[in-house]
Amino acid sequence: MKPIERLRALDAEAKLLEHIGAILGWDQETYMPEGAINERADQLAFIEALSHDKATSPEIGRILDDLGSTEGNPGGPESLPTIDRAYLRVLRRTYDQATKLPSELVSEIAKATSLSQAAWVEARKHDDFQAFAPHLSRMLEFNKRIAACLAPEKRPYDVLLDQYEEGSTEAQLTEVFGALRTDLVALLERIQGRPQIDDSFLHRPCPAAAQAEASAYFMKVLSFDSRRGRLDTTEHPFTTTLGDSDVRITTRYIEDYFPSSVFSTIHESGHALYEMGIDPSPEYRRTSLAEASSMAVHESQSRLWENTVGRSLGFWLQHLPRLKQTLAPVLDGVGLEEFYRAINRVEPSLIRTEADEVTYSLHVILRFELESRLISGDLAVDDLPGAWNDGMKRLLGVVPPNDASGCLQDIHWAMGSFGYFPSYALGNLYGAQLWDAMKAQGLDPKASVELGDLGSILSWLRTNVHKPGSMYKPGELVERVTGRPLDPSHFVRYLNDKYAGIYGF
Repeated sequence: MKPIERLRALDAEAKLLEHIGAILGWDQETYMPEGAINERADQLAFIEALSHDKATSPEIGRILDDLGSTEGNPGGPESLPTIDRAYLRVLRRTYDQATKLPSELVSEIAKATSLSQAAWVEARKHDDFQAFAPHLSRMLEFNKRIAACLAPEKRPYDVLLDQYEEGSTEAQLTEVFGALRTDLVALLERIQGRPQIDDSFLHRPCPAAAQAEASAYFMKVLSFDSRRGRLDTTEHPFTTTLGDSDVRITTRYIEDYFPSSVFSTIHESGHALYEMGIDPSPEYRRTSLAEASSMAVHESQSRLWENTVGRSLGFWLQHLPRLKQTLAPVLDGVGLEEFYRAINRVEPSLIRTEADEVTYSLHVILRFELESRLISGDLAVDDLPGAWNDGMKRLLGVVPPNDASGCLQDIHWAMGSFGYFPSYALGNLYGAQLWDAMKAQGLDPKASVELGDLGSILSWLRTNVHKPGSMYKPGELVERVTGRPLDPSHFVRYLNDKYAGIYGF
């Protein structure tokens, strides 16, 4: 067996354990009985430790060294095939990071995370931040320890950001988000100067069963492969990969606001399409190449399908009749233009996942600011609810009436995912730039949507974004596909053009 083949075999063993852990995690969020949480935490900790041991095998390090992959030159000699160099680069990064984390710490974090998620569910249900605060403090400390292990010479938050968006720093994001915030606030002010759109019919009672039928329909419309995935319900919608041909998504049904399930299903399907579209060849299968380029690129796919496609007039020209039939009599008497305007109503709100396109990134910017302060120690955990409410007032002009609709609304910090939130806003920016690249390369995505031809859009994304997996770094991928580095103006222009038409300014 050639060294590169042996490397893939060792990598595959670690991936199998990761997938087993993902199954346990998915079950905890969906069907696990409440009383099973303590042993489930032990199970996850055990699997995570095994996976970590596999990923840090000294044999992997020796083969990487023998193939010429070093910290300074992770891709190895230029004489190697391009795909092998990309694989060595990705695996060298993964291996170096994993070997810097002690197995005991990894196991401890896995157990604490399982307990933290369960505590978050209860705290949110009962609006009890103080019950969750000790878990949040513990996850914060774990993240600081991770950062210290990986790169003690760097700012901890920069190290954490790099885990989700390779190469990103707090300084870079502060600059990008600062300009974006200015543009979004200006657009929001223009919209608020216009008469508000009536969306009251979206809040008519709608049975969960009808919403589930609609969700299944839209998964089919987007070409979700039901032989390789499924949909379930959870408190917080998510997507998880349990194997080469097993991608699970979840949604939630709110009976007095059916758009929540419709758009979360489309959003999560966008994530799943990415996972299902990664190159299935032996060079990729069960290796570190068979992953997304970054979480922001992942979000670009989910948000492109949810918003750019799913909230477009052309999409509902095709699919509103079927939705009206499925949800009848909820949308009786509602016309296409009325529905389109209602689902794109802009209004500062409390919940990130229910936010409109204009205000959504402001929710993300708030979380970016707060988690930076939490990691640096500038903000104490006990002061988070007040800081959250102050930030909501400053950025969006609204204040949560309780912590359940405030700082307890997201599961990310309960999972220890500090540094993840910026990916959502970056995903908006990447998605708009990719959409414009389609047009520049001869595809008319707007016309494709109007004609019901989503396949041409998916095919372009499969070729340019999905299939390469993590072969390219996120910035490299975007520049390679669009011809230029990240440029927020694509997203700002998209929003201004769209909402000028909707609100008439």
